[in-house]
Amino acid sequence: MRKLLTLIVILTTLLAGCNKVDKDSFRISGKLTNGEEKQLYFFEMTGQGFKPLDTIEINKDGEYEFSYKLSDPTIYVLLDNQNDYITILPNKGEDIIMNGTFGSLSSSYTIKGSKESELLHKLNQEFIKTNSILAELKQTLHDNKYSANLEDVKTQLYDKYNILEIHQKNIIKKFLTENKGSLTCIIALYRSFDNHYLFSLKDDLSVYEGVYNELSKKYPTNYHIIGLKNLINDAKLKAQQAPEQELANKDDKK
Repeated sequence: MRKLLTLIVILTTLLAGCNKVDKDSFRISGKLTNGEEKQLYFFEMTGQGFKPLDTIEINKDGEYEFSYKLSDPTIYVLLDNQNDYITILPNKGEDIIMNGTFGSLSSSYTIKGSKESELLHKLNQEFIKTNSILAELKQTLHDNKYSANLEDVKTQLYDKYNILEIHQKNIIKKFLTENKGSLTCIIALYRSFDNHYLFSLKDDLSVYEGVYNELSKKYPTNYHIIGLKNLINDAKLKAQQAPEQELANKDDKK
């Protein structure tokens, strides 16, 4: 009996060891509704766009499992078609569970086992809510385009539009403050509202610098952080050159 118990303990330990995530890698697995025998595409997000890395096969039950070795933490994308994807920020040793619906991952997915990816998921939920309200405002404008009081409708909608943008900007500011040093701040900083950035380098340079200062302490060689530094330096150079250019234009007019 003791030998049997000992054997069970050994087998359990071996199985647990086999299932353990390598310390230099991350693993992501889960189940995707309507994803049976389809594929997910794994990309790295770079300054030049999505860099293809691998293909993840989904089995006949909609289940998948994928491991990848990390050199440095960075931003990755899981794509199920050309128009629908999610962003993840894994760290070494993480065992991530991501479930959702194939074809609408961005609006349906849930994720756990990755602190940074979970933070980003929460941020994305706010982004989805904002875009939903923005779509309603645009639909109301469209529905009233032949209305006799169109100008009044436009004024009301414009006020709501501005309030919504300010609200979303405040949400991002709070996120940046509460999650200093997180790579998710890179994505939050570049959040858009109705096809324009919430934070501009011209008007919100201090916000960009704040994000960079915190991230550069943890990720000094990360190319996303280096890219942010270059953007800040270019913005400062343009700001310095602007008064000089204005003076030059005035001299030309004399």
